[in-house]
Amino acid sequence: MLLFKLSQNKFLKKQDTLMVIDCLTELSDLYAHNGNFSSSYDGYWEALLLAEHTSDILSKSKVYQGLGWLYILYQRDEQAILYFNHSLDLKRKHIKELGDNREIFIPEYYALASLYRKRGQYEMAKTYLDSCTYVKTIISEEPFGSAFITAERGYILYYEGKSNEALRMLLPLNDHLSTQFHSYLVMYHYFLAMIYQNLNEYQLSDLYFNSAIKAGQLHKSHADLLPDVYEHYSELLMSQGKAQKAYEMLKKAKEQTEMQFGSRSKNNKFLLEIKDEFRISKEKQAAILKEQKIRDLEQEEKIWVLRSYILYGTIGFLITLIFLTYRFFRSKYKAKKHLLDEKRQLERQKMREVLEVKNKELTASALQVIQREETLGDLKRQLNEQKENPDKSKLSKLAKSINTTTSNDWKEFEARFISVNKRFYKELHNRYPDLSQSDKKICALVKLNFSSKDMAKLLGISVESVHTTRYRLRKKMNLERSENLEDIIASIE
Repeated sequence: MLLFKLSQNKFLKKQDTLMVIDCLTELSDLYAHNGNFSSSYDGYWEALLLAEHTSDILSKSKVYQGLGWLYILYQRDEQAILYFNHSLDLKRKHIKELGDNREIFIPEYYALASLYRKRGQYEMAKTYLDSCTYVKTIISEEPFGSAFITAERGYILYYEGKSNEALRMLLPLNDHLSTQFHSYLVMYHYFLAMIYQNLNEYQLSDLYFNSAIKAGQLHKSHADLLPDVYEHYSELLMSQGKAQKAYEMLKKAKEQTEMQFGSRSKNNKFLLEIKDEFRISKEKQAAILKEQKIRDLEQEEKIWVLRSYILYGTIGFLITLIFLTYRFFRSKYKAKKHLLDEKRQLERQKMREVLEVKNKELTASALQVIQREETLGDLKRQLNEQKENPDKSKLSKLAKSINTTTSNDWKEFEARFISVNKRFYKELHNRYPDLSQSDKKICALVKLNFSSKDMAKLLGISVESVHTTRYRLRKKMNLERSENLEDIIASIE
């Protein structure tokens, strides 16, 4: 403590405000650990007044964090939570403005976890411990090695009645804490003592109770916890029949409690007197303000009632207006949509009628081609029957001309079919890509409801060939016996 006081005076002379704040905060931490809460309280508030005149956010955050711990000791939990959250808000602002490692949140998360553990809200405590672990993990690849966090998890397991699990978590920390954090042994060995007491291992429990008391006396740390240590140690001694020593422990517990928290404590008397004077002053001010407020409220009550009526009336009118407007536009939209649907339906009907007319024309044209094919066939047969004085050269040319005419007729028919049924061949190819050109011709004629005989005449092949082609076509299309070829092709538009 002397070192911090000397450092504080040194930095005051140099007018280094941030270092003065740091010294005051550290000194207040020491006062709190030693049970001198009045000096701790004064130091934190002096540091806070200085921090308010600086732009250093982290200095303010550290002071609020210390105040939070101090209020925990007086069981002012809600005020402590307020200070810890205020400290977190300042650190979030610091990261947003300047950028920093999010690991700076861990002290507040740890403090809140400890607070909720003391209040018996273990799930909340675990949540904040998980936050500590998460922040540490995303910042560094190193494992989360904080013995304090692990110890907190062990304490929670003990309170949840899982003593053996708590020991498995806490015991591996013993060497590390015993060599690196001697003052923390007050709490750590106190919990180990209670766990062993719960497991009826009284010798080990006695050992750790004595170790916790020794650490507290030697390092003057965790003074607020010593009354609980003495009290629980007294219970252990009584269970072993050591009444005289148990009485001594209870007496020490009472002395420690009175010294730290009692109204007769020299350390706390001055603080409590200031709080009482401040409370009385505030109560008088509050009474005056209350009387004035009552008068103001009586005068303003009628105005507020009138304003309420106007407000509710306006809200009701707006709701009605919005509802009527909504119904109007909804009805208009439905009517427009209905009209558009009817228009589209008429257009589709018209397109179907036009397509039907064109297909009829196409069918008529195909029938003309068939009729001409029949005429040409008859002519061909008659010419072939002429045996007397035939001119073979002319007959051959005539037969060739007849075949060419037939081929041109099919091309003319196919061009007209495609112009009428533009999407047919494309959709047919998409569904059945393995069909040949001959297969597609048969499909086109099937769509127009041509008979096998008419197909044979138009294509210039036999009826048997048409049947064979239809059979192969069904096979390529993977049709079952129950499936009708004409229905399948008719569904392709």
